[in-house]
Amino acid sequence: MNKIRRRLARLTADSSGMTLVEVIVAIAIMGIVATAAIGLAITSTIGSVSQQRRAIAVTVANAAMEKANGLPAIPATSLFSGRSLALVADSFSVNAGTSGVSKTYQEYDHTPTLPGTQAVPITLDPPVTQNGTLYTVTTIIGTCFEKLGTNGGQTAGGDCAKVDSATYAPVTPAGYTPLTRVIVIVGWTAGQGCAVAGSCVYTISTLIDSHSDLEWKTNG
Repeated sequence: MNKIRRRLARLTADSSGMTLVEVIVAIAIMGIVATAAIGLAITSTIGSVSQQRRAIAVTVANAAMEKANGLPAIPATSLFSGRSLALVADSFSVNAGTSGVSKTYQEYDHTPTLPGTQAVPITLDPPVTQNGTLYTVTTIIGTCFEKLGTNGGQTAGGDCAKVDSATYAPVTPAGYTPLTRVIVIVGWTAGQGCAVAGSCVYTISTLIDSHSDLEWKTNG
């Protein structure tokens, strides 16, 4: 009986712990799980930061657009105040691939003596810095033509574009009306997804009607 007890005790002792192989396998499994969890956390953090940077870019672009929209539409030249022919031409050339630029005539300040500052800076200097990320802001302003509708003073809608291949707007063709196009381009370089300059860009555009508002008669 004692022999049986000793044998059972020995078997119980042998099965009470983990073998070295089992320990190594458990550590390996834990390592795989931990590595996957860390990778997921890093990816999630990178995505969150990327979305945050884009949200800031949207805010910066909207602020620049509001500045342009806040200037008087009449005369339209107030939007172009201080913009030299050379700087305008350069901005159009550099951003030729941006949507809407190829459909817009270049426009600049035609006054003999340019003011010291631009009413709407072509390139914001210094750039905007938020949370350690630098955002460049370029505002392109030019002219395009839209077809007139059947009713006087109304446009037919559709795309506002160039009617020829000229650089500067010609005399307004019959059946068209000129509108002012504003394009704001915000770019930033930060993080893995935006490591290359020009790889991350947010663009917005709008059309401004510089015509006088209709006068309504209220007393017969």
